[in-house]
Amino acid sequence: MIASLPMYWRAETAAPWRAFWARVQAASPGLDLPGLTPPEDIPQPWTDHWLRPDLALSMTCGLPFRTALKGRVTYVGTLDFGLGCAAGHYWSQVVAHPGADLSGPLRLAYNSADSQSGWAVTQSAPPFDAAPRFGAVLETGSHAASLAAVAGGRADIAYLDAVTWRLLGRHDPNAARVRPVGRSVATPGLPFITATGRDPAPLRAALERAIAATPLADQDRLGGRLSFHLLDPAAYLAVPVPKPPAI
Repeated sequence: MIASLPMYWRAETAAPWRAFWARVQAASPGLDLPGLTPPEDIPQPWTDHWLRPDLALSMTCGLPFRTALKGRVTYVGTLDFGLGCAAGHYWSQVVAHPGADLSGPLRLAYNSADSQSGWAVTQSAPPFDAAPRFGAVLETGSHAASLAAVAGGRADIAYLDAVTWRLLGRHDPNAARVRPVGRSVATPGLPFITATGRDPAPLRAALERAIAATPLADQDRLGGRLSFHLLDPAAYLAVPVPKPPAI
């Protein structure tokens, strides 16, 4: 079996994520939960391990959940990080190069084409009056790399997952070299999933107990005050699927 929590894992958050997983395991003595697999040990592409029949638990992104994983995994629940929007939702921080002219076609840095927070939200208007026009796009592979591209002047703008932005603000000096220009629309947050056919109820109970046992200091290190929510999976499916980057 395999278990992973790859979406907000950084060197600075690895220890509290491992501690959180230990609490999940301790809260679920009747479940067969393997050790946590860090992102660098997950086979590429990540979609493959999300579709494994022996997936115990993982966290994915809303865009693959409603596309490549649709109907092929079991929804467990959604972690909330206290972002000040609807429960279980999140948004992206839009950052720009200090010298960028935001009125014309923009050079966009995005982490990947299957990212809700880095690509899909760019199709909506907020924080601008209308959806921005992109004259060029640069796929970077991560939100941190997108931040670096904007800070270094290789891109004008990037959309960064709000939790990741909090972490980058603490740990990445590039965060001080860009100009925050607003927030994207809020959409359902990153869902926990398990293999299709697996009963999610024991996993939900284990996650709720693990969150309750996690000290507030550890929660803050992970990206915010944690809470667990059950969203209607239809809320994920209702978010439009964007066209892939084609510039």
